[in-house]
Amino acid sequence: MVHYPFFVRDFSIIADRMVSGSNRVHAAVIVITALMIPGFLSSLTPIDIEAYNMDSPELEANDVMREEFSGAGNIWGFGIFVRSMEEVGNMPSEISMAEPFSGTSQGIEEPTGGILNLSILREADMKANILKNHDVSRYYLNFSSDISGIPLKGVLDLPNEFRVFMDNRSLVTRDRINPFSLQWEIAPTNWTDCGELDCLSFDDPLLTQAHIDLAAHRMANHTRGSFLRYLSVDRTFEPDPTSPVIGPYGGVLKEDGTIEAEEWGPGRWTASSVWMILNLDRQSMVDNGWTFAWIDARPEFGFEREGLSFKTDPIQYTMDQCELEAQQGLDPCSVEWLYLAIEEELRSTDEEVVTVLLGEGPNVEINRELLSSSFLVGVMGLVVVFLLWMSLRRVSDVIIVGAGLSLSLLWMQGSIGWIWIAGERFGFQIIARSQFSNLLPILVLALGIDDSLHALHRYKEERRNGATSEQSAHISISKVGRAIMLTSFTTIVAFLANLSSDIAALRSFGIEAGLGVLSAFLLTGLWVPLLRLDYDLALKRRDRLEEERADILHLVPSHWLSSTTFTSYSKAPFVGLLTVLLTVLALGPMFSLEGDFQIDDFLDPDSDFAKGVNLASERFGDGEPGYILVEGDIANPLVIEAIEELRLNINSHGEGDPDQISRTPTGQAELLALDHIVLGTKAAMAWNITPYEEKGWNPLLPDGGVGCNTSFVYNPFEGKSVRLPDLDDRECLVFIYGYVLNYGVPASGGYPEIPAPLVTEFIQTEDELDPDAHWLTIDGEIPSYTRMSMRFGLSDPEQFPLIEPALEQLIQDMAPFRNLSIGPLYERGSISQALGDEQYPVSWAIPTGDPVVRFVAADGMQDQMQGTLALGIVACMATLWWGYRPDGTVIQRLKLRPSRNDLIQSLAIGSVFTIISSTVIGWSYAPILFTASILACAAWGRIAFFLSFATTLPIAVVIVWLYALIEVAGYGLNMITVSIAAISLGVGIDYVIHVVERYREEMEKKADPYVAIKAVGGASGIALVGSALSDIAGFLVIMQSSMGFFSTFGLFCAIMIGLALAASMILTPVTLRIMQPFLMAEESASHV
Repeated sequence: MVHYPFFVRDFSIIADRMVSGSNRVHAAVIVITALMIPGFLSSLTPIDIEAYNMDSPELEANDVMREEFSGAGNIWGFGIFVRSMEEVGNMPSEISMAEPFSGTSQGIEEPTGGILNLSILREADMKANILKNHDVSRYYLNFSSDISGIPLKGVLDLPNEFRVFMDNRSLVTRDRINPFSLQWEIAPTNWTDCGELDCLSFDDPLLTQAHIDLAAHRMANHTRGSFLRYLSVDRTFEPDPTSPVIGPYGGVLKEDGTIEAEEWGPGRWTASSVWMILNLDRQSMVDNGWTFAWIDARPEFGFEREGLSFKTDPIQYTMDQCELEAQQGLDPCSVEWLYLAIEEELRSTDEEVVTVLLGEGPNVEINRELLSSSFLVGVMGLVVVFLLWMSLRRVSDVIIVGAGLSLSLLWMQGSIGWIWIAGERFGFQIIARSQFSNLLPILVLALGIDDSLHALHRYKEERRNGATSEQSAHISISKVGRAIMLTSFTTIVAFLANLSSDIAALRSFGIEAGLGVLSAFLLTGLWVPLLRLDYDLALKRRDRLEEERADILHLVPSHWLSSTTFTSYSKAPFVGLLTVLLTVLALGPMFSLEGDFQIDDFLDPDSDFAKGVNLASERFGDGEPGYILVEGDIANPLVIEAIEELRLNINSHGEGDPDQISRTPTGQAELLALDHIVLGTKAAMAWNITPYEEKGWNPLLPDGGVGCNTSFVYNPFEGKSVRLPDLDDRECLVFIYGYVLNYGVPASGGYPEIPAPLVTEFIQTEDELDPDAHWLTIDGEIPSYTRMSMRFGLSDPEQFPLIEPALEQLIQDMAPFRNLSIGPLYERGSISQALGDEQYPVSWAIPTGDPVVRFVAADGMQDQMQGTLALGIVACMATLWWGYRPDGTVIQRLKLRPSRNDLIQSLAIGSVFTIISSTVIGWSYAPILFTASILACAAWGRIAFFLSFATTLPIAVVIVWLYALIEVAGYGLNMITVSIAAISLGVGIDYVIHVVERYREEMEKKADPYVAIKAVGGASGIALVGSALSDIAGFLVIMQSSMGFFSTFGLFCAIMIGLALAASMILTPVTLRIMQPFLMAEESASHV
């Protein structure tokens, strides 16, 4: 039998050089470690959990929205919740003090009116004034109120709606024009006749609760649901015999804005909470020292210790400070700290309410929870150290393993950092840090503990058998080192399967994980036994080296482990049948798994952030804003028609259909879009033509002076007809678009002013308009309007199982736009082509926005991680096939003439490997894969394939079991659970390879298979159990974290390690026994 030691059966040449040149190896480790420090420091950059570095049309559309519609602003807000009566006045204000939610339309009994109680409205008004006078107010953009009709600078709040209404200045107290029919309507209500009450103003000190009840009732009845939208979904008209207000008991708001009820009686409107929102000029803030991307912000420590945990102590920035420091070249300030600082200021004024920031500041919260869980890392370290000592029984061994693990982490982070630096230097970045990067230290520690225990246990085993320290180290490196090399290469290949992903974060995770595994291999697999050797030689020179005792009690007695592998091997048919049965039973739960995202799975459910998200989802129906981006020829009247058709489609669904698109209190799905701006503009022209005449409209000319078709509408208030643009004419639309982009829509006819900055959220042009003739460019050409957006709301945006069908239905509802596009809507087409095609004016139409992007990113990562996991299994099998190849060169094996039986066996192997691989990669590659597998049979041998199959199969079974347990435990597929499955492949394959390699080594001694497998249990089993118990105990400590991410990760990692141990000690012996007839075959002159 010919042996070629390099990269084949042992590491004897490497072991020779390492043992004889140990001083040079140590010096190299020190030098490399020093070089890694700068890279390590550069890798310590914050990770933005909301940064999705992936290729997706939805993400591309979101980027377009942020770049091209920057004037739309950044809307965020607070919830104001009534306190439980027993908590009124208690400080500090806590979310837990809020009155519990009683259910939809159930109202709140105390205090009178709930959130509509006069004193509570006064408190809310005081908070609104704090916001209106805040330092950040210089960046406020206008709001348009459907109730008051008055442009509101930056803050939209309910007390101001009462103030304007009770000043009789509200839209609903004035005559109006219907923008759809252009018919005039009288004011639906007033604040001049208040019955028995005097019509007082909101700020009048004599104002009573009865005034508030009456004003609330009139606004509820006559604002088409706009007033009710301020209130939480538990809003209702509460009966009260003493109230002078007569309202609907259990009423239903109809589509036309009227309320129907079977019974009317005295009472008042009540609810438990109300929202208050702000609108910031995003671009102006970015230009003046602020950033909305956490990863770009300056690192700040806004936390203070509270026992073993931390609480948030927001950084108190000023606008002048951030602007000045940005000019000095410092990194920008994060708006997350601004949000939280404002919340803290508002909450400090709480008396009868609790003020809560709604769903902002996720990165701050994650960093707080990471800090709060840091003590568990220390506890985990102590537990792992204790169990390592229990396994190794020498303090120096534990210190050596700790040194190897620490340097492995440093090398991994350092190499990642250097690649990042190089990418920044040369403009080609392959590292994209993501939330997956946080998992890498766990992976390296698990693999490092495994590798170092195997290396040190083999060293100790050889010393107990009478070998010198040098001989023991040599055998450990040459024998175990090769197994670790094979496990490392296999794991690296498995993770590099992520390079097939089109998501940069997953590609980067594959590279980062590969660097971590390589670092662990070099330091814990090869350097640790060398360090042990030199320490023992130092002890020997001082005559202090003790013999390795054979009677040391390990974590588990070695004869138990020998018995486990022996029993599994000897009872293989029974255990194998039981395994098949369990796997078949596990397939059902595994295939029942669905994508899921629960905030509690990632964060502390008791944190203010999680409570804020849950409160918003529970009590407010508006949802999170999403958008539909449309590119093409927006001035084509067909596009305006398609918007209304889309709106009709969205509202056409019935019971049982997805219902995540937010609805107004009238029950209509809300879609804010350009068509209503156009209709509102025409109505405003009918009401008062003067502002438009001043900007170029000439009602005396048939074409309005702008070259468009016109028609007359009668204005009864002025007693004459007025010439208006036709909305089915391109030139008319161009006139309207230019006007609203420059001047907005004036308040008129009972409808609010729409400021020009708000219009920029819905329509964009890349042309520069002529300031004196806005329907032309500065070059006198007709401008092209190439982009528009439509805004909708997504309820419960974190409930991915609900969001997916809702988005699928929305895409179906977009059929009117699909009919206007020459290609698929989700593929970005040519705008110039759309501009020249009257029949197909749409080049791209796609849902986007933060909730859509979050779902697409998470869903895409989950799907692709599962795909790369399957590809990783195939890659592992191929790598092991190469790694288990027999001694000798490929040329020698190719010269051998195969027998007929060899050919049949090779064809069978090729077919099996091709079926497995093609299922994952694609059947179009089947011919190539089959040819490659036949060549591999000739070059690497058939027995090597059987060994690779025997190694991979137990881990595939473990992954099925793991997925089943995830479903049984009530979890779904999310980025945590899928990443654990991926890590289980990397860690589990290591466990199995160590068993298979030791089995091969024992079989080379011509031992009986039963004797060999028993020896494997008593030798490799000790290291495997020591490693597994250390990891499991550590993960169970991490599981105690209040942070959902750590808790979930710790739980399933502990389960995964336990399953990997079972795979190596039980399933692998069974597989080896079943495949033993194939493994005992002879391939000509080579024993394979």
